[in-house]
Amino acid sequence: MVAEAAAPCEEGSQMVATQEQEIQAGDGVVPLSLEEIKACKLEEMAKDKFMSRQLQRSLSRGGQEHADLIWAKAEPHILELVKDQHGNYLLQKILEVVNAEQFDKVFDALKENLIALAKDSHGTRGVQKIVEQSIARDRVDQLMEALPADKAEELARNITGFHVIVKLLDSLPSDRTSDLLERLCGDPDKVLALGKDQWGCCVLKKCLDRSEGEMKERILESVAKHVLDLVQDAFGNYVVQHLILNKAAGSIPNPNMSRLIDGLKGHVFELSLQKYSSNVLEKCLANSTDKDRNKIINEILNPPDNQKPSEAVHRLLFHQFGNYVFQQALEVSKDPQFSLLIEHSKQHIQELYIEHSKQHSQGGKPPADGPTHIGNLPVEHTQRLAVKLVKKYPALTEGMDVGDMMIGMDSPWMFDPMGCDPMGYGMGYGMGMDAFGFPYYGMDPYGGMAYGNFGYPQVMNPSKGQASKGGRSNQGRRGAQKPGGQKGKGGAGQKGGHAGAGKGMMDAGAAGIDESVRVGRIVGFWPNYTITYDEVPTAPQGGGKGGQRSKNKAKGKAAPKKAPEEESQPDA
Repeated sequence: MVAEAAAPCEEGSQMVATQEQEIQAGDGVVPLSLEEIKACKLEEMAKDKFMSRQLQRSLSRGGQEHADLIWAKAEPHILELVKDQHGNYLLQKILEVVNAEQFDKVFDALKENLIALAKDSHGTRGVQKIVEQSIARDRVDQLMEALPADKAEELARNITGFHVIVKLLDSLPSDRTSDLLERLCGDPDKVLALGKDQWGCCVLKKCLDRSEGEMKERILESVAKHVLDLVQDAFGNYVVQHLILNKAAGSIPNPNMSRLIDGLKGHVFELSLQKYSSNVLEKCLANSTDKDRNKIINEILNPPDNQKPSEAVHRLLFHQFGNYVFQQALEVSKDPQFSLLIEHSKQHIQELYIEHSKQHSQGGKPPADGPTHIGNLPVEHTQRLAVKLVKKYPALTEGMDVGDMMIGMDSPWMFDPMGCDPMGYGMGYGMGMDAFGFPYYGMDPYGGMAYGNFGYPQVMNPSKGQASKGGRSNQGRRGAQKPGGQKGKGGAGQKGGHAGAGKGMMDAGAAGIDESVRVGRIVGFWPNYTITYDEVPTAPQGGGKGGQRSKNKAKGKAAPKKAPEEESQPDA
């Protein structure tokens, strides 16, 4: 008696434990017991979001008894459930678990309505599941009778029906797709109409993927024949892009590129200025061979209507769509096409770059009387584009006049007598600044601590006849620092010191004269910086770290001779 009473308690505790496990699984959906299923009104429960999930969970977690019971209660309401927002999910789950006999009953109940259900926003999901299960259960003939090929074109252009056609193409064996493909893509006009449809373009892409042999070649020829129309269409351009990007495995280069690009011959420049076709041209440039790329780039450099190449490039460069084609052409082109693109665009980009630098140095405010647009792009956009291209392609800076960019600087500073400024920004590497106004590696960050944190740069490659600046790089040269304080412009006995910066500066440490000198320092960063001069007293003899070392070294020796004055230079 006690054992019999304990048994139901154990079953109850196990059920509670199972429910707790289901809740901990994440979604909190607990399967229904057989008693609950028997007592429920399934057609009403299936239309409720949460209860529909409970029924689905009961089918997947319960045994065959649960499935038979749910099927028996759902069978009279199949057509009603398949069109319901939540009921269609229960029907899909039923189709997965029922046996062959039960599946045939569902199929027979719905086969007369499959076309109409495919056009229904909720029914289309049930039809797709029927397609999947019919093929898996070897009922292809019955399926093709219920979904005849002559209805395929109608469904392919429907907002929900095209999903059913895609499912058919995905699931049918390759030997059973020929009738469907023939109906959809049998001639070039059908291909064009399907490709320019909002939903048909998705079906056409699937047809390209699933077709084989002669049928595939016919579809490719049809696309190539109408490629000019397709690339300009809001939906057709995606078909061409799909063909470009989805090449056959191992086929490098894409064998379809030549025929597509040949179909665009004579229209590349105008297509570069259009929203949809410009995207296609970008993909063509990125995925074709050099020979096919040159076909596109040569049409850009030889525009129609007797336009000059520089005018065509200017129009393309500052166009809201064309600039992307131009950038891609620069990215993939090789000489001589690359050099020609640079040459024809250089003047326009340099003008914008210099104008941008002027505005930036004045606080970033565009001129009040300046244009608001260049081409059909805002001026700010074109300037950002110019800066981007200059950074990426240094060849665009060749011959650039940067005199107006160095606002607030005198001409001696803008002139680089040693040729150490390959970028032409006026502050060469030999002056301690790189092309962007940041300290170059040649600058000594510690050698000038006595002069207000201004580090004197190491001078690179002094010209013949100039006095040596001292330091390790001048060992063995005429005028280099010698032991005992002989001639040389470095501090007396300095080792690796940096002297000679600033107008008429003398080695005050060597001379022992208590004077002040003008020392320049840079405030800010390029291009928004200024040069300020401070009166700084000269350090005592042997001042600074280098001077101290020199003094210790020269202890007990004769005082060095006074260094000769530097050649006078104009004030900076």
